[in-house]
Amino acid sequence: MNHNWIRAGFLAAFAFLIIYLDRLGQLPLYIAPRMELYVKLSAIVLNAAAVHQAFLALQRKPHAADCNECGHDHAHHHHHHDHDHLDHDHSMSPLKSILVYGLFLLPLLLGFLFPAAAQNHEANSSGIPHLHSGQKLPPDDYE
Repeated sequence: MNHNWIRAGFLAAFAFLIIYLDRLGQLPLYIAPRMELYVKLSAIVLNAAAVHQAFLALQRKPHAADCNECGHDHAHHHHHHDHDHLDHDHSMSPLKSILVYGLFLLPLLLGFLFPAAAQNHEANSSGIPHLHSGQKLPPDDYE
């Protein structure tokens, strides 16, 4: 299994989530306003990393387990150790892969599926001031 495509998808999804929340005007509900610029710039870096992972996936040479019909020998005949590791499979066990990728999938799902407006409404209606709303309570409300 080529994990580079999965990594590229996750990186692009996080970049898209940042752009999506910014376009909706909900990014300040998740991060401090002074951090907005840095988070928006990180979307560019995430997209660049996604393109890099996709490039690595396209450059990956077929392995014996991946290609039985190609008709040539996939045996490793390296006479030196100076190689780029593109022809090796360094994958994790399936269970470990599911757990690791699940940790990245959870915040993506939460960000896309749960509207921030409902989250903001619940926080304000419960009497808990919203950290990034900029609203200050009058002095007599602190008691």
